[in-house]
Amino acid sequence: MAVAPLSPIKTDIVLDTTLRDLYALDNDDDTSIVLVNALPTAEIQMIEAIPLSTKFAYQSPNVSIRDPGLLARLYLQVVPQLFGFIAGDMPLVLFDLDDVKNLAHRDHAIQIYDQITRSQRPQLAFVARPSDIKLPARAKIAIPNPMDCLTFLPHTVNPDVHYDLLSKRTLALSTLPTPISEVVDTILRPGGAYDERAFDIEVHRMTKGVRTRSCPFVVKMPQSLSGEGVFLIHSDSDRFHAIEVLRAELKRSLKLMTESISPVPTSSIILQELVSGENVALAFFVTKTGRAIFSSCCPQLVDQRGHWEGGSISYKQQDMYQLKYGGIIEVLARYVHDRGFYGPMGADVIADQPGNQLVIDMNIRVIGSHPLGFLKDHFSLRRGLHEAVLFFPLFLTCERKIFESKFRQQLLEGRLIITGWCHNSEGTTSVTSMILAAEDKSNLRSFVDEVNIYKMLG
Repeated sequence: MAVAPLSPIKTDIVLDTTLRDLYALDNDDDTSIVLVNALPTAEIQMIEAIPLSTKFAYQSPNVSIRDPGLLARLYLQVVPQLFGFIAGDMPLVLFDLDDVKNLAHRDHAIQIYDQITRSQRPQLAFVARPSDIKLPARAKIAIPNPMDCLTFLPHTVNPDVHYDLLSKRTLALSTLPTPISEVVDTILRPGGAYDERAFDIEVHRMTKGVRTRSCPFVVKMPQSLSGEGVFLIHSDSDRFHAIEVLRAELKRSLKLMTESISPVPTSSIILQELVSGENVALAFFVTKTGRAIFSSCCPQLVDQRGHWEGGSISYKQQDMYQLKYGGIIEVLARYVHDRGFYGPMGADVIADQPGNQLVIDMNIRVIGSHPLGFLKDHFSLRRGLHEAVLFFPLFLTCERKIFESKFRQQLLEGRLIITGWCHNSEGTTSVTSMILAAEDKSNLRSFVDEVNIYKMLG
């Protein structure tokens, strides 16, 4: 006897608020905002239509994924889907992948947003290339990171200002409270004519502190992506690895810089003290007038290499965290607003032993854990699910229909939300982002263990 197919999974997720709601606060301007969600890569071009940025250059020397197709699925689909989950009823543009004969990624994105109640779904559009983006009159784009290929469009925030605020060098030299830092800039100049020997000598000079500084400490590149240009130095083996990687990456950055006219120094390294303490990701929104709207405070999930893998949230503790970190959030909002920024952002803050709150990174965009703060009513108040965790990237050994069949009940109950999904080119494995929720930490760990059965190892 044939088994009847399962009926579609229908959910009606209601977000506490949306980016559309937040952009409207303190804002009498009639400018419409179009979200263009795409993240850049540093060295590997993802699709033909998006060349690597050279003015707005980035660094990711520790990147473990070097396949263009997989990078495109991550940074043109899954992360943009995740960031767009909280958009609300506003235009959202995503880029197609190169395989024009297979548009399954569009179906996956549509399924992501069909989980949300109709009045809060984004107005989703797909484009093959930046020139396909057509804006209505008086519209501007809001983006996660400045990219050369989008500079022809009007932005909500000047991309030069945005890029500078994303810089770890700028943060280290700012008036904000940070760990003790030393910035090492290149002495080479844009437009200069230098040979290989000059580059080698400069790299050796710039890495002197990495060779001689006492452990432990941190080395950062100014525009590193997803922690892939950050080195935690606990031992001489860590030091030797960092020097080896930095030699090649600094040389690449120096060559780009000398060929560029960018006013923002990208050929620098930051040496920073390694502070022990509670490390949290603060997510908030800065309105057009500079008011800070708290979203969430989440402990971070970081792998052994220091790469971000997600965040967790305890909804019953959010009021306490808002009180605890409200002061530093106000300081950060004022700092970025004074320089011309408004919109969603996040900051990594650590409290040292004396209790000082130090800013170790700023992400001037939607951050990965942002959706957790928009789901308090959905999880905690309506369903009694007071603990949640968001995973990204989560690589699975199965396709979507198999996963949804296995976790159908959890999806229907609203304790599992898929926030990003894309199959590999063969359609047999998947790269995803999702949120799991439970009544308490013990039940959440058990739920995570169930999902991890399908997690791809290595």
